[in-house]
Amino acid sequence: EYLKQQGFEELYYNKMISPKENSKYYIAPFPDVLFAFTTGAGKEMIQSLRMAFAHVDQPCFKVKGKPDFKSMGCAMLNVEVYGGMMDHTWFDRPLGLAGTIVLKGEDVFNPIEVTYNSKRPVALIPGLAIHMQREANNGWKIDRQKELMPLMGLANGRWTEDAFLHFLAEELSVDESEILSYDLNLYNYDQPQLCGVKEEILCSPRIDNLASVSALLESLTDGERESGINLIGLFNHEVVGSFTKSGADSALLPGILERILSGMGCSKEQIDISLAQSYYLSVDGAHAAHPNYTDRCDMTTRAYMGQGVTVKVSGTQKYASDCKMYAILKGLSEKYDILLQEINDRNTIRGGTTLGPMIGSHLPMAGCDLGIPMLAMHSARETMAM
Repeated sequence: EYLKQQGFEELYYNKMISPKENSKYYIAPFPDVLFAFTTGAGKEMIQSLRMAFAHVDQPCFKVKGKPDFKSMGCAMLNVEVYGGMMDHTWFDRPLGLAGTIVLKGEDVFNPIEVTYNSKRPVALIPGLAIHMQREANNGWKIDRQKELMPLMGLANGRWTEDAFLHFLAEELSVDESEILSYDLNLYNYDQPQLCGVKEEILCSPRIDNLASVSALLESLTDGERESGINLIGLFNHEVVGSFTKSGADSALLPGILERILSGMGCSKEQIDISLAQSYYLSVDGAHAAHPNYTDRCDMTTRAYMGQGVTVKVSGTQKYASDCKMYAILKGLSEKYDILLQEINDRNTIRGGTTLGPMIGSHLPMAGCDLGIPMLAMHSARETMAM
């Protein structure tokens, strides 16, 4: 919707792609992944690309296929933990429901996909009172199958084994028989909040990685180039490994780029030369130095909230950054007066994975991993500087 408002034209993955000069496009090969790009004014056979990538997913709870069950007079929902979440932060949070619901269509191979968002909390995971687990403050291992089951209401006389399906049908104003399948997530419905005496801290759900998605969208619509292609890619499934058709560790991106460039008249050799003259950024949240856990970051190379964008560097190639690309970013930061800092993982603590090395393994071009330094990554609420 944002790209349409900015004048971007939709292209279709299942049709021929023939981009024109000085134009703006987006393409969604699948409902959960999107590419958008702009082209320069001149028709050139060598098209240098400036690209940036982010992921759209974050830890949440996915609703299972037959989710309804009853316990102690309560209507419960059977869910699967998605991604590496901090389990204990999800207790007693209002949970909304969102995702895709697929309905019957006239053609069995083209069912109707509906995007759904409850826009209100419909569930919560109740914690256990301290009186019944005196050892809680000493730490305990959470049983995800037992303790992280959401409560949706009371199992009164109206409750049936298909209560969740009834709920979805009512929400969409369709008959239950029309619902074929769904991919639905429970998410933290808490609202973002400015904190601190000067309101310089943001505490919010899903900063990782929607902050990066927002930055990429604004950069693409605000940026200008006389020649070449600017492109962003928003991938799914990063927090579970990316090895899917919608993930960065796939043939999707190389295929999209080849179709774009060949659609603009480039030969196979010209495409290879274009890629060799191109650069990409993998934009994802970075771990800020924590004021209460000073021993969890590297002793000299660490990042601080509010002190600039963080370049992630790893000698073991866990990140895509190399010294030449880092030097290029330093030059850009000086040119445009952007604060830049560097982070290395502590030798005894492994940081998270990123899209950078995955993309680099499929595309032979220079890239770099960077992001906003933040605290409590993968918590139900995360923290960053404004």
